[in-house]
Order: sequence, then C-alpha cells, then structure tokens
Amino acid sequence: MKTLTRVPIFNYSTIATTLLLTSKSLEIKFRKKFLTAETIFELESILAWSASHTEVQSLLITSVGDDFIQGFEAEELKKLTPTKLKKLFQKLHTIAESFQCLPQTIVVDLKKGTKGIGLELALAADIRICHDEALFCFDQLSMGITPSCGIFSFQKNNLNQNVLRSLLLSGIEFSKESLIALGGWCESNTSAESILANIFKQAPIARIQAKKALYGLRDAKNNEELKNEKKIFNSVIESRDYTRNEDFMSLNEFKNSFVEINNY
Repeated sequence: MKTLTRVPIFNYSTIATTLLLTSKSLEIKFRKKFLTAETIFELESILAWSASHTEVQSLLITSVGDDFIQGFEAEELKKLTPTKLKKLFQKLHTIAESFQCLPQTIVVDLKKGTKGIGLELALAADIRICHDEALFCFDQLSMGITPSCGIFSFQKNNLNQNVLRSLLLSGIEFSKESLIALGGWCESNTSAESILANIFKQAPIARIQAKKALYGLRDAKNNEELKNEKKIFNSVIESRDYTRNEDFMSLNEFKNSFVEINNY
C-alpha cells in the first residue's frame, strides 16, 4: 500500500490547502490569478488555524499556474467603495504582519513573478523562492493606490530605501537580482520541497525562538510608522483615483477637497 504523503484539508473556493505529511507543512495554493475579498477571508481563516497548530512547522504559500498572485484585478478594484477597500487592505496588512508572528516558517514560491500586493505579501515572508527569470513590479501607484502592507512600516528596516524609491516610483518591471538588491532575498537554485525538508529537521522550539529573535519586539517608532502608513493609504483612497482609467485627481483638487492626511 502506497504511503500517504499529501492530505487535503479544509474546503475553500479560492484556495487549495494540503497537509504535506513528510515535512509537517501546510501548502496554501491560490487558485485564482488575482486577489478577491473571498480569498482574503479564506486566507485569514487558514492563518488563524495555523497560529494554534504548532505541530505544523512551515507554510508553503504558492499558486496554480506559472505566476504567483498578481495583486488585485484593476476593474474589480474600481467597483469597491472607499470604505470596503480600506477594510480589505487593513485585513491584508494584518495578514502580512502575522507572517512575523506565526510559529511556522513562511515560505513563498513566487514562480515566474508577482506584482502589487502579491509582492508586498512576499516581502513579508521568511523565505522566498522563484524561477531564475522571474519578473516583479510595484504597480500600485498606476492603480491609484499606495502600498499598505508594511513597506512603509514594519518592513522598512529590511528594505534598501534607495532601491525601493527607484522601483516603486518608476513602476518598472524588475528581475530577481533587483529584488535581492531591494532586500527581498530570493532562492532560485533550490526547490520548495528541499527547503521544507530542511525546516522539518530543525528543533521546533529553537526554530520558533530564533524567528522571534529575528523580528524582535514592536517599539513606539514602529507603531507610529504603522499609523502613518494607514493614514497615507486612506487619504489616497479618498481621492477615488483607483476608480479612474485616466485623468487622475490633480494636487490642487486634492488640497481643495480634503483635509490634511493626519485627519484620516
């Protein structure tokens, strides 16, 4: 009789979840190319379950197809009210931040690339792997939104600010080498299976405590940066530029229509 090594768990519409018994890992696989409110809800539930199941030693987050998730689909984003969009991005921010707190080691397989919020989530993970010719992009500004999952707050000290400015403000596609220069170290000469196998060999208590030591405690400065990141995102959403194809709001319009960022 063949030994069972993969066991499906949960029954979600947009995410497939499988326990990998040989490495005590949970595979979280996005079924759709773009994020949706349903996907975010399902991912929240999976991570909440993971937080209380320390016997699971690693989470492998990946996707169906050749690419990792490509952020939000532009036309679907335009249909959201500002209130709904703020709530969704607050949930995504919490998910990204939880990657640092979960007892599992978070491994993300970016395959041939990702962009937008997919890239933000990947940067929050512990370990990244990708195809050697993978391409990435911060496309948020062209969609009328700003990054909101730690790029300006709890991930800030991990990222090269000179590289971030160039990649974010230009909106260009960039390679694995530029991702590494940014601070998002990414393996391309090894498989997810071999990384999960190595994690399985580690002493669980030592692994969890090492992860805690690496991320440290949140300080007052970090809390302030989190507030500012949220204020910036919320003020941008109030412009409703994310609902437009072109003719984004001018700076003068914005100044005349809204109060200062600190009031959002």
